[in-house]
Amino acid sequence: MPGAVAWRADGWLTNEYIGGERIALGDEFGCHGMPDNNVLDDLSVIIECKEYLTSQINASKWGSEPLSFGVPTASLDSDILDSLRVEGFRVAGDQMPSNTNDSTFWTLERSGGSLEKTIASTDTIEQDIETNGYANLYWEAQVYDTNVRRDKEVLTWIESQDYWFTTWGEWFSSSHPASESDRTDQSITLKGTAANNGGWDVPGNTHFSIEGVQIIDVSRIDEGVLNELTVDNHHLKEGYRILNESSVTLTIPEGALVQITWEGEGFDVQIEEGTFNNFTPFMAVGHHTTDLFEWSSPFQESPLRFTWLIEPQPELQPSWILPMLAVLVILAAPVAIQYTLKHDKDMHTHSEEE
Repeated sequence: MPGAVAWRADGWLTNEYIGGERIALGDEFGCHGMPDNNVLDDLSVIIECKEYLTSQINASKWGSEPLSFGVPTASLDSDILDSLRVEGFRVAGDQMPSNTNDSTFWTLERSGGSLEKTIASTDTIEQDIETNGYANLYWEAQVYDTNVRRDKEVLTWIESQDYWFTTWGEWFSSSHPASESDRTDQSITLKGTAANNGGWDVPGNTHFSIEGVQIIDVSRIDEGVLNELTVDNHHLKEGYRILNESSVTLTIPEGALVQITWEGEGFDVQIEEGTFNNFTPFMAVGHHTTDLFEWSSPFQESPLRFTWLIEPQPELQPSWILPMLAVLVILAAPVAIQYTLKHDKDMHTHSEEE
């Protein structure tokens, strides 16, 4: 196409020890575009980037199709939104206001700043979580020829907090609370629901509370097993944790039947969408990820989970400058050699005359 930039694939995506490990850990791969081609100018970028990504790697351990797209604008016009929906994308960000109330498409705002050294700030993270209810930090490992360093102190602080380390698509896909299936005076049975329209098959997060009782048991009453979570669990998995005498957080898959039993006469039952383990969602987003090894290597031992917004590497085009210099050197070399030999001969003759 006119104006198109040649590109090449990032070999680290298909590498078992880089791309494969990030998938196994729970990272997500989404799209950020094509080299020097902006989705605001050309909607075909959406299809091109998706085809590139899916030809290299699955989007997540939860599903093969990508859900997340990085859009460089403060708002989504209807054409971009419709094109993203048609191609299966369900989350966009992160320069626009957050909208997590639409069950079919989310926009996520950048929240918490950056992971970059001298820019990262624990105060900013806490303030933005207070405002938005989640953290959505920016990370880009290389800007032009400059390597960017992470802030190790801030990263250590993040890793010590009670956060749910998740990704754009995982959070979207898990935002489907259980529904009530049955109730008695001393118990309630919840049934796991399906993921949101277009989301991956991910267990849903539910917050259950009932006033005036003491919860004494939470267990599956079908053939499945529901393990108890602890505050050390920061990555999405099936399970439950009793938060206090009258509330519990649950993460259960579609169709699972879970019975909550209590003592006392309860009232004001609340079944609401929750977050995993009742923690604050914390997401780190790798922008313009053209080299997965470069972008991910500082976080090999970190519990953070990343949404890698992928784009191909621009192919360096052959330049006429280097060949021209080579030709000039070849042409100039005999002249230089001849001059040197003549100079040496003249010097030798001058010495003999003296």
